[in-house]
Amino acid sequence: MAFSRTAPRHEITYLRRRPKVGEKLATPPARTSSSLSLAGAAQQGPNIAVAPVRRVAGRAILSADAPTVTLNRRQSAIGSLAFDLFDGAGGALSCAWELVEGEAGLVSAALDVRVSPEFGRRPIVQSNKEQLIIGLRHVRRLRRLLLLASGLDGSKPARLVGELHDGGTVESPHTAIAPVVAAIAVYQVDGELVIRRENFGFSSAEAAATAYGFSLTWLPPVRR
Repeated sequence: MAFSRTAPRHEITYLRRRPKVGEKLATPPARTSSSLSLAGAAQQGPNIAVAPVRRVAGRAILSADAPTVTLNRRQSAIGSLAFDLFDGAGGALSCAWELVEGEAGLVSAALDVRVSPEFGRRPIVQSNKEQLIIGLRHVRRLRRLLLLASGLDGSKPARLVGELHDGGTVESPHTAIAPVVAAIAVYQVDGELVIRRENFGFSSAEAAATAYGFSLTWLPPVRR
């Protein structure tokens, strides 16, 4: 399917605003004529600038001033994207995920749920010891996910680091602002992964997922 730079992009509506604490975004906004597009910005006049897409070449550090990077199609589709906590963070990672079909759930060692649905015997997301791994072979089945850090050491800053198959990294610094920190959001937009630093605090992983509008309905099948 060809990528259109002029059609309204309903996938991007999640990128245009963040939830307030306690706010539930139950459903994605409908398509509107105000959706972001290169053509729409150009039609508003020469003074409207379209920000260039920031890519990952080597080490990319997310910050409040530069919160977003976009993986290219190759980076988004080959191997896996593995996230770890570093710098003596002493915490644990969990993840809320949503597929394009609408299924959503949590991957959390604390809840003893370590995988999301599998495609070709490969889960979209899985917890492997202290890592959270996003499998990229079937990345177009993924709509979005939210990486959550819990139990951070309040006296030490933490770094959430995602490593790509080509050795590139995406890094985001965080502190213990709450029991659970919604650290990074990942969105699949036409085969490319958009990664954004969030840094909002919540009382639990479930509260964070609810605030971001995830309907947690999926549970892994019982294996006998």
